[in-house]
Amino acid sequence: MDDLSTLCTICHIEEPIYTCPRCSMTTCSLACSKRHKIRSMCNGIRDPTVYRPISEVATPWGIDHDYNFIHGIETRMERADKILIEDLELVSKRQMEAARAGETEEQYARRTGRRLKELPGEVQVAKMLKQENIKLIKAPKGMRRNKENATSWNKKLRHINWQVEWIREGAPRALYRALGSKPLGDFYDAMCEEERYLSMTEEERKREKRVGQKRKAEDKRERERLAKKARIEEKQDLCDLTTPSLLQDPNTGAWNLTPSNSALDNETELQTSSPSRPNPKFPDYKFYLHRPLTPASFPKVLAPICPTKPLTELLRQRYILEFPTIHVLPNTTEGLPKGFMLESDYLKAVGNKPRGNTDTEMGGTNESDSDESSSSEESDSDESVEEGEVV
Repeated sequence: MDDLSTLCTICHIEEPIYTCPRCSMTTCSLACSKRHKIRSMCNGIRDPTVYRPISEVATPWGIDHDYNFIHGIETRMERADKILIEDLELVSKRQMEAARAGETEEQYARRTGRRLKELPGEVQVAKMLKQENIKLIKAPKGMRRNKENATSWNKKLRHINWQVEWIREGAPRALYRALGSKPLGDFYDAMCEEERYLSMTEEERKREKRVGQKRKAEDKRERERLAKKARIEEKQDLCDLTTPSLLQDPNTGAWNLTPSNSALDNETELQTSSPSRPNPKFPDYKFYLHRPLTPASFPKVLAPICPTKPLTELLRQRYILEFPTIHVLPNTTEGLPKGFMLESDYLKAVGNKPRGNTDTEMGGTNESDSDESSSSEESDSDESVEEGEVV
């Protein structure tokens, strides 16, 4: 009978014919080899870093072994770079090279002589953020919020085109851009209209297109009618202004030679009788701006904002994480949903004062701010009238 040391280490019956590359255990069959891997938690892969005597290394087999090991490291590094740069788009090739050299992008640019590539309008956006005192906090590169940030610079209007996250009750989260120089509520209405149009069937779209074309033709006819009527009235007014009234006063016998300014008087009366402020455009919704960087022990903090104001003005002297988040609630909702709190209550709880002239109420400002804003609006309007712009 054969010695047990010369038999298979698993079944102890047959002579071994296989040797495990990792732990050098001998087995007689594939079944015994699999049983050995399960028992010993062995993966069966040779460890290339294990120490071997010089007599084994200084052979053709040892040289091939070392070459394959080094080449495998290079291949895995190239594959990892490809995944990070091309597939996941977490970093650029320049950033990877700078990180490998242990340098910042500025140091890498100085050493290699390559200028940093900036996105179009990135300088203008940074300049306006500094001018409006808006603190932008960038999320880590490759994170979802960083990838979703489509904030850009509108070259034609020379203003920031913000990426906005819209959170609504009973509706999925939506991303829609808003120009920073126009009322925020206009872009919410445009987003709702676009969603409504996309949810329509092809037949409903055709029917709505026909109705829109019919309405457009009626509006055109109405404009032409009003323009014709205005031209007739303008000619009549010119005749009234240039032709003196020749009515004789029955008491004195004197002739009345004063030009008739009834048209101008009527126009003045219409201007003075017109309301100074238009009716609110968004009476059905309440808009709140999410305040980031609050302690996790507090609920989410929301600040009421006025939808008739531009977004850049609402973000002045505030912190934002990549792009602003706006919560829209129906006007019939009393208070805030569970898990949210007002910014005023949060500031009272933490004992801090609001930073500067932040809009924490619906259009609420102090008297000095309102006087300054009114005076600036009057000066702006005077300048626009002088330049011939439409007010």
